[in-house]
This record gives sequence, C-alpha cells and structure tokens, in this order.
Amino acid sequence: MPEQLSWRSVGLTETGLVRKINEDALYVSDPKAHWAVADGMGGHHAGDLASQLVVERLDRLPLDASLSRRVDHLEDALIQANQELVHMAGGGGKVIGTTVAGLMFDQGRYLVYWCGDSRVYLFRNGCLNQETVDHTLVQELLEQGRINPTDVENHPERNVITRAVGAAPSLYVDMDLRPLQAGDLFLICSDGLDKEISELELTQILGIEGQSLDQIAGRLMSTCLNRTAKDNITLVVISVEETVGIE
Repeated sequence: MPEQLSWRSVGLTETGLVRKINEDALYVSDPKAHWAVADGMGGHHAGDLASQLVVERLDRLPLDASLSRRVDHLEDALIQANQELVHMAGGGGKVIGTTVAGLMFDQGRYLVYWCGDSRVYLFRNGCLNQETVDHTLVQELLEQGRINPTDVENHPERNVITRAVGAAPSLYVDMDLRPLQAGDLFLICSDGLDKEISELELTQILGIEGQSLDQIAGRLMSTCLNRTAKDNITLVVISVEETVGIE
C-alpha cells in the first residue's frame, strides 16, 4: 500500500531594503495542496497589480479529485490572466507582467510549473535541486555555450527575462509531473532570494536538523535582509511527511 502523505507550509514576503513597494505576491493553500510565488514586472507599469491578479486567479481554482483536472483549470486560469494583463497594458510596448512559479501536490506526485525566473527548489535526502529552469536571456546564453557559468552572476543582462505572464499575447508555462515522497522539503522563491543566497548556503540552511518551518523561513528571510536586499523577497517553504495512521 502506497504511503499516505501530508504537508505543511509557511510563506513570507518583504519589500526589501531598496524598493518602495512590494511587487511580489504569494499563494499558500495547504488544503488545496497548491502554492505559488509571483514577481511583478513593470515597476511604474503596475507589476504589483499583475502579481496580485495571478494569485487571485489561483485562489479561485476549484479543488477537483483528479490532478489532471486541476492542471487543466490552472492552465486556463493563467491564460486568462495573461489575456487580461495584455489588454490592461494597452499595447505600445507597455508591459504589465509577472513571473509565476508554483507547486501542486496529490498523493505520490507533484506538479511543478513556472514562467519567468522565480524558482522552485527541492531539498531531498540532503541534496538541493533547482526544479525550474530560468526563462532569462542569461540562461539562454548559457545553454548556447556563449557564456560560462561563472559569468552569470555579474552579467549586465542578468535581469532580462524572456517569458512572463502578460508579456506577450500567447503564453507558454513550463510544467512537469514528478514523484513526491515523505521527507521532501520545497522552496518557492522570487529572484530577490536567490540573488542573495547561494545554492551552497541554501543547502546548509535547509539541512539544519530539528528546525521548524517557521525557523527555516525566518532564517532565509533574515539572511536576505541582512545583506543588500535590493529586490523584493518572497518565499514559501513546504514540508512533506508520511501520515501516521491509527490502527
């Protein structure tokens, strides 16, 4: 008989030390087994409105019995949000957009989805893996072999993203279905976090034994805020556990 899984989560968002407004938004729903982070783009072109709109659409999704039906509803909601944001921008080169990265669980599987450079990480058996691949110009240059991994951090076009909800009339969101297991620890974050904390540091922080989810989230956030925190910082931490049955 397959193991029965349960999950808990904690989400935090902060404006940071430089920006005047928080253009990030987060969605956290343990009952629906759905979590996401959205990072608005456009600055004075209402990036905060874009991220909030996406989160509101996610919150309206019904909880169906099958994951496949939930995925269909998710795709429809993001396409609708994309159309609304494109219409809102009104053309002329103006963009009101947002990244999105999220997770959906059911028993034994998880769906990871993303558009832009917000990320999902999985900490499993002491190892950290980035579950998403950034939709950025720098990532494309890296995959084409035109720059080296050591060039990424200081590349002048590091912040140029190539895909976002609201950025173009057509939307394509990457999705993948993968096996879920007890002991998994997920982190969803905006790029305000991964610009401040290296993967080595993430591995060390997530690997501290005996800490609560609140402590993990707080440690991640305080680490960012004790540094430059030039961008908004948003994170969601989700732990997966085996449900203890009653004989």
